[in-house]
Amino acid sequence: MHSKIDQYIQSWRKRGYGTDIPDEVPEMIRTEGLAPSYKAIALAILSHDHGLRSLGYAMPDSPWYRTLKAMELQGRESTQLLLF
Repeated sequence: MHSKIDQYIQSWRKRGYGTDIPDEVPEMIRTEGLAPSYKAIALAILSHDHGLRSLGYAMPDSPWYRTLKAMELQGRESTQLLLF
């Protein structure tokens, strides 16, 4: 998580926030992801957003999730066959 936060700050510095990102921005701007803030980082940490999705990062692909989802879909198919 620490490296993603550093990457978040560095990416915004490249976009025009040369010295540092602000501590806080208006709520509407923060929720839309239009400007960075340390408050957005703090809220992501406090809400247990380990993937930092609220900061614009995508969740990493999990092979375990794909395996469990395939098992779930197989279970649905066998249940549907029994019903019809």
